[in-house]
Order: sequence, then structure tokens, then C-alpha cells
Amino acid sequence: MASNIRRTEELASGLALAALGAAAGAFIVASYPLGTARQLGPGAMPALVALILVLLGGVIAIRGLWERVDGPGIDGQIDGAGIDLRAALRPAGLILGAILLFGGLVDWLGVVPASAIAVVGSALASQRMRKREIAALAAVLAVAVPALFVGILGMPLKIWPTLH
Repeated sequence: MASNIRRTEELASGLALAALGAAAGAFIVASYPLGTARQLGPGAMPALVALILVLLGGVIAIRGLWERVDGPGIDGQIDGAGIDLRAALRPAGLILGAILLFGGLVDWLGVVPASAIAVVGSALASQRMRKREIAALAAVLAVAVPALFVGILGMPLKIWPTLH
């Protein structure tokens, strides 16, 4: 299915990001109290982040509709004509899948392995993936994520899987 949209990849990624933000925002608003302006509830900050995701996704999608491509597109054609929409959605789907995989594995495996798996899953979305860069990013996040969420923020997350 070919498209005449100038930047199909940006449109698809923006729409996916906006949809993720909207779904997360709907879940958060339904599940957690937002509080008041004077005393924010536990859902206020996540709802704000979800709103920012929707807004950024919208901006990216709009840029995908109107921004001109200076050089040849993925298939060698100018202005993105003939780009396969499914091929453009693949990176967004892989990144979304990596995020969902992290959320599903963090309680079972712990933060460190789940972060590494999310990095590798997200890296599959890139056509220019380099094994050394992926390994370095996974190593940095294996230290930074538990340091931030468990050490600094004090969240009760498991760092490593528990062996029984």
C-alpha cells in the first residue's frame, strides 16, 4: 500500500506515540486521582506525561504530513512517494513492543534484565544498529535505571530476578 504522504515514517511514529499517550492517559485518569492544583494526587504527573506524549506525537505526525524530504526516500524516490506504510510502522511497533515488554518483565525478571531486553528490542527498530552501541547503552541503563528508580526515587522495584 503506497502513500503520497511526504514523511510516512514520521506520520506513523507520531500517530503511534499519540495513541500510546492517549491510552496511557485514559488508564491513568480512570485509575488514579489527579488531586487538586494545591495538592496533586498520584495520577497528576503520569497524566501530564501522557498529555505531553499526545502533544509530541501530534507535532511529529503533522510534520510528517507537510515536511518535504530533501533527498531520496527509503525506496530512492523523492518526497516519500511509494513508501510502504507497513514498513514505516515497523519501527514504531518494535519500540512500543519493547516498552510493553519492559513493563511485563520488570516484576518477573527485575529492572536490570528488563532494561537490557527493552534496549535490544528497541534497537531492532533501527536499520543502522551497531552491536557495540547497543551493548554500551544496555550497560549504561543497567546501572542508571536502578540507581534512579530504586536508589534516588525509592521505588520498590526488584533489581534482579529472585532465584527460588
